[in-house]
Amino acid sequence: MLPRILHPEQLQGYRLGSHDHCRLALLSKPEAGGCTVFLEVHDPCDRVPPHSHHHAAELFFVLRGTVVFHVDERSISASGGDFVVVPEEALHDLENPGPERLYLLTVLSCDGGFADLLEHGIPTPLDAEDLAVLRSL
Repeated sequence: MLPRILHPEQLQGYRLGSHDHCRLALLSKPEAGGCTVFLEVHDPCDRVPPHSHHHAAELFFVLRGTVVFHVDERSISASGGDFVVVPEEALHDLENPGPERLYLLTVLSCDGGFADLLEHGIPTPLDAEDLAVLRSL
């Protein structure tokens, strides 16, 4: 199998629901239950509702911006260059305190159907600002 290269302009953004502000772009879909890799783009003041992943850790690399994670009643702040691991089963949410957009590279260690859910979301293109940020990394 040959390596695959994705350029920012090739990424398709999705929102999971009509009230979601976060845009997600699938970078790598799992083969037979493996991990999923995706880009997250959060506008200022965006907050992801509390949730957990059964049998899956979630790993975040902060590409740009600041994020506050709330994990099992603890809060931690991370910014560009930081790497955060949320253990499997941990109740967590995250928020972008602003003032700029937040960009995360996220790995879900066991997909559990997330990639399919994402691809059935609402197509929402990445905009010129997103593409410029991705090109500058």
